[in-house]
This record gives sequence, structure tokens and C-alpha cells, in this order.
Amino acid sequence: MQINQECTVSFHYSLLNEKGEVVDTSKDQEPVSFETGKGKIIPGLEKGMQGKSIGDKFQLKIKADDGYGQWDEEKVYDIDAGIFSGMDDLEVGLMCEVTNPQGEKELVTVVEISDELITVDANHPYVGNDLKFSIEIVNVTKNN
Repeated sequence: MQINQECTVSFHYSLLNEKGEVVDTSKDQEPVSFETGKGKIIPGLEKGMQGKSIGDKFQLKIKADDGYGQWDEEKVYDIDAGIFSGMDDLEVGLMCEVTNPQGEKELVTVVEISDELITVDANHPYVGNDLKFSIEIVNVTKNN
């Protein structure tokens, strides 16, 4: 069965840097699964899988706009440092989950620490970057 707009896809991926080195992978883990058309994976990845079948192995180059998008200044904001009291491992570069100003939980990276405020960045670590994936389609099932 080929991947179309009415199926569930399971796949393994490796994300490669400009030198072809693996920077993230699903190998040695459960495959990633998603329902097509639901917006659960980056658009370029889903588009690149259309028409593929179980067992297909291929590489995709995805432009930033079809990946994690462009860097957004509004996703950088300050949080009262008191919220982090008791965290012994708080340091610049730490990734953690916080509740944003809109009341939603999101993954952020600590970018600046002061006595009163902690500045965090909720942009995805790969935002603004073109991406290169190596993909293997593991399973495709038709949705009812």
C-alpha cells in the first residue's frame, strides 16, 4: 500500500547534519507513527513520504519553511526566577517544560539567567535550518 491522505505510517529516521553525520535518529527505538493529514509531523517530511510504500528507503532534503519554520522572537520570553527555585541543575542550555504566558505547556531552552528572571526560548532547536533526513518506511495501514 502506498502512503496517501488516509493512512497511518510507521517509519524510522535519521537526521543528518551538513557533513552527513547523524544528529538524531529513531533507530534502536520504536518507529515513529503518525496519521497522514493531521499535522503531527513537519510538513516537508509528510509530503516527501507521499506515494512511498513499506520497505522504501530514501533521503529527503527539507527547506526550513517546510520543517520547523523560521525563528520567532515572540517565542523568547522571561519567567520569574522563583519558579525555578530548588533546581540545582539550572544552567544556560538546559531544556525543560514550562507553562507559557498563554497557559500551555511547552519545551524551552534556558538562554539567560539572572536573579529575578530566567529567559527561555521556545523555538525548536532546528528552527531556521534546512534538514536532511534518511527515512525507512516500516508500516502503512489504511485508516477506516
